[in-house]
Amino acid sequence: MSHASHTRPARWEVLCLQGALIVLACLWIYTPVYHGEWLWDDDYLITANPAMRSVDGLWRLWFAPSTADFLPLTLSSLWIQWQFFGMDPTGYHIVSIVLHALGACLLWMLLVRTKIPGAWLAALLFAVHPLCVESVSWVAEQKNTFSLPFFLLAAFFYVTFDQRESRKYYFLALLAFLAAMLSKSSVVMFPFLILLYAWWQRGVISRRDLVRSAPFFFVSLALGSVTLLFQLHRAIGNEPIPIGGFDSRLAIAGMGTLFYLSKIFWPFDLLPIYPQWVANPPQPIQFAAWIPILAVAVLFWTKQKSWGRHAMMAFGFYFITLLPVLGFVAMSYMRVGWVSDHFVYIPMIGILALIASICTQLSNKLLPIVRNAAWLGIVAALGGLLIQSHNYAAIWANEDVLWLHTLKYNESCWQAHNRYGSREFNRGNHMIALAHFERATALRPDLAETQNNLGSGLLAAKDTKAAIRRFREALRLSPDIIAIQANLGRALMLDGQNDEAILVYADLVKKAPSRPEFHCNLGVTLFNAGRIDEAITSFKQALEIDPNLNDAKENLIFAMKAKENR
Repeated sequence: MSHASHTRPARWEVLCLQGALIVLACLWIYTPVYHGEWLWDDDYLITANPAMRSVDGLWRLWFAPSTADFLPLTLSSLWIQWQFFGMDPTGYHIVSIVLHALGACLLWMLLVRTKIPGAWLAALLFAVHPLCVESVSWVAEQKNTFSLPFFLLAAFFYVTFDQRESRKYYFLALLAFLAAMLSKSSVVMFPFLILLYAWWQRGVISRRDLVRSAPFFFVSLALGSVTLLFQLHRAIGNEPIPIGGFDSRLAIAGMGTLFYLSKIFWPFDLLPIYPQWVANPPQPIQFAAWIPILAVAVLFWTKQKSWGRHAMMAFGFYFITLLPVLGFVAMSYMRVGWVSDHFVYIPMIGILALIASICTQLSNKLLPIVRNAAWLGIVAALGGLLIQSHNYAAIWANEDVLWLHTLKYNESCWQAHNRYGSREFNRGNHMIALAHFERATALRPDLAETQNNLGSGLLAAKDTKAAIRRFREALRLSPDIIAIQANLGRALMLDGQNDEAILVYADLVKKAPSRPEFHCNLGVTLFNAGRIDEAITSFKQALEIDPNLNDAKENLIFAMKAKENR
């Protein structure tokens, strides 16, 4: 008589099941954004980026970029996606979700290589954590999900090199790091992680470790400098960033460090844009955030012979990778806030790995019945994170919902007022838009963007004189923005100030001679001023550039008839 045998599943079957759980969790969480809209600055990076549509776009993205950041590898990926998906955001969202799932699996692989307990649990935590939702749901932040696999591969190859002394893995690590830097330069601190890893493994940073890390530092310094130049001269330019001096930046950095930690451990009440603390000048209490940070660092150091070394590695990874976005170096995003979820996409890995390791090791020391109860609690916590991430992803599916959610919890967010006002303006709800534009300008009167939008709202409300004042102020703040000058010209024309409008449009024609609409508008103002022959010349110049410009055709016919009648 034979008995049925109960065999344990093969290891590869278990690994496949674990990987499938990570992927399925990601696919379910982000179901609300599969068909989500374009959001925020997706237009600037993708839909309104001429390089995406041009045949020589790849060359331009690498050697003549027009964007405010230098991330040619990510933009090349988006250029390829554009050839398949065009203006349909669905494909881009699916790519972001797949990249996030891939990143979680590579994190699992890296932690297994470094022999950290709870590697799979850490990867699953990362996959389902609500702090990742912003990076995965917002197509423009594909630079996060695209750079993460390269970052993790660089770490995996370097650890493998350190363990096996194989040059092949060293060069693979360097190549992967170069790719990560070309995808998003926030991974710039990777060379310092190499030294941290050496200390964690051997308790000392040797001369050999410094020599090994030198090429990584070279790549980091070279591409980091390029990014810094792009930020200072393109992303920021002359726009004021209200971050203050070193004292303000130090206070913001300390508060930001604790803020992100709090969200990692308690990822609720998440916002697209958080309230911006007033820290210029900083209050003495705002420096208090550094007290627990330094106290914990000292505690870990004193315990470095035992558990402190592992804690120092985890928190060191967190702080080192977070350092570039803490405010010591001004970034364009700081015009709207000091902190953002997408800044902690990579730094949170260190803390999640520590949490998973502690949970795994503690559970192994418990009695079986208690261990089972503990794992039930962990499963319940993971389920809660899964649902929270799914619900938060739904907010990122639609820009109206996104900004209304922001304003519900952060009413003083000028960017949310500005963006939502623009949405209502484009729908023809000019009075609703005007109220939001007024609020945005009251919050940030020092920005050309808010002044220009308010001017557009006033112009739609037929208050041309108030609109002119706003456009003039916007031009004073940003004199090189042609769109604002064009708005001023239109407002002057509608207000009957033809002589001034002629000067504005004549200057626009000089600055942008290939823009037919400026020639056409100059012709209209000349006609209104009674200078019909000059107007006809302008209309003809517009049609030479664009023979299909209907306004120029109709205006030319009208001007010719007026000339005949005269």
